[in-house]
Amino acid sequence: MAEFDIVIIGGGHNGLIAGSYLAKAGLRVVIFERRLEYGGGLSTEECTLPGFYHNLHSYFHDTINIMPPYEDLELVRFNARYARPEVTAGLPLRNGRALTFARTIDDTCASIGRFSQRDAATYREVYDAYREFIELVIIPALFTPAVPPTQQMEMLEKSPEGREFLRLGRMSPRDVVDELFECEEVKALILHQLPVPRGILPDYHGVGAVIPLVISMVEHSQLCLGGSHVLGHALGKAFVTFGGTLHDRSHVQRIIVENGAARGIVLEDGAEVRADKAVISAVDIHQTFNVFLQPEHLDEATRRWVGRYKLDEFSLFSVHLALAEPPRHRAAAFDSNVDRAFRLNIGLETPADFDTILAQVRAGEVPTKPALFCSVPTLFDRSQAPPGKHTALIWQLAPYHLRDGGAERWDAIKEEFTDWCLEAWREYAPNLTDRVILARVAYSPLDIERKLINMRHGGVFMGRMSFDQLDYFRPSPELSQHRTPIKNLYLCGACCHPGGGIIGSPGGNAATIILEDLGLAQ
Repeated sequence: MAEFDIVIIGGGHNGLIAGSYLAKAGLRVVIFERRLEYGGGLSTEECTLPGFYHNLHSYFHDTINIMPPYEDLELVRFNARYARPEVTAGLPLRNGRALTFARTIDDTCASIGRFSQRDAATYREVYDAYREFIELVIIPALFTPAVPPTQQMEMLEKSPEGREFLRLGRMSPRDVVDELFECEEVKALILHQLPVPRGILPDYHGVGAVIPLVISMVEHSQLCLGGSHVLGHALGKAFVTFGGTLHDRSHVQRIIVENGAARGIVLEDGAEVRADKAVISAVDIHQTFNVFLQPEHLDEATRRWVGRYKLDEFSLFSVHLALAEPPRHRAAAFDSNVDRAFRLNIGLETPADFDTILAQVRAGEVPTKPALFCSVPTLFDRSQAPPGKHTALIWQLAPYHLRDGGAERWDAIKEEFTDWCLEAWREYAPNLTDRVILARVAYSPLDIERKLINMRHGGVFMGRMSFDQLDYFRPSPELSQHRTPIKNLYLCGACCHPGGGIIGSPGGNAATIILEDLGLAQ
């Protein structure tokens, strides 16, 4: 029977971050990861052809530049380096025109100005009004434990920007872009930044303040050099360097609870590992409370909150391509920058297009509306394919449960739907022929769940990013401080504030709380 100060369930990025902070504080920390590859969604694999490296899950790492663990854990020292593309987003249009957003506000507004001079001026006004406010007020709030709504309001009410931020926060993102902008294409490309990588849908009321966050460009569009798995490996190396112990291929069966306190875990092979000070769950809320714990260990309030917790409303159907050449869009004749855009919006040309695809997703229909999030990583990192060749990815918004046949139907229609996704992109980039596509591999929403069981129903954010499940209400008020009603049992996964994506806050914030509880806070 092994014994440690801290046992962490799950070796995703939040578990590794929490573990690293705790190990740096001198605690004996062990992490148990079910899979061979730690890092969770930070997965890069040769799934098509040898030498072509594909980021199967996490890819758009927009928050790395504002993430304290990146500096605190010296991740550059462990080879986690990033490229920041010059052109951040592109919207090729069926009519041959194109809208692009860039690293600089001047280039972005120049492109917007070709569609609407009024919108270009408004975009710059929002950028100027909110950039400093986002940096000084909003970003720090993401990297500290959640506070009650009254405290949030008290802080925001102190400035004109804060009061306007509160007003926008009562609206949906769709409401905000409709209020600010006149051009449908400008609205559509802004809204395209929300579902991936933020998990927010345009009609979610109460989260409209995400629009000035996006426009401020405080978060940078960027990708990990060498593939997303490099960040996962860097986090693992940092954790071990700081004194942690990391076990892969170790599936936790249950949490040991004695006299109302968490005292360790039992592995699938029956081995027990004791935790002298704390057990931390970095996995989803369902596994933590409904699988690892017995019903008698949960009070009625906790069972009620766990039962109410809503999973992601959408999933992603992904296609990974090995290419002989990069996509070349017809709209590049109008704006050549579209061919070197990091994030491509294919098919969602107006806010009404979002309405169509979301109606299909919510109805459990096989999508007939293209809603593609595309990228060509090798335009920005040549190491991810052989010389002269390229990789590309497609993420299509899709339901997990299909109305006709359930989730299992994805197995039957996967190749047919892959053809449909390729044809949707080919309408804009006609060079994506069978000659150019050297190989392809698809992952359905069901495949996501099979591989990463934390992502129930193929939901990559481990819980809906709606107003009622954010901040102090994620996953519930009683669990928002990472503590649970079971003494010494803590949460640090994406079900905690501020949510999913590669942001690291749940892990870092949980470590802060635990060190405070142990009297080790600095």
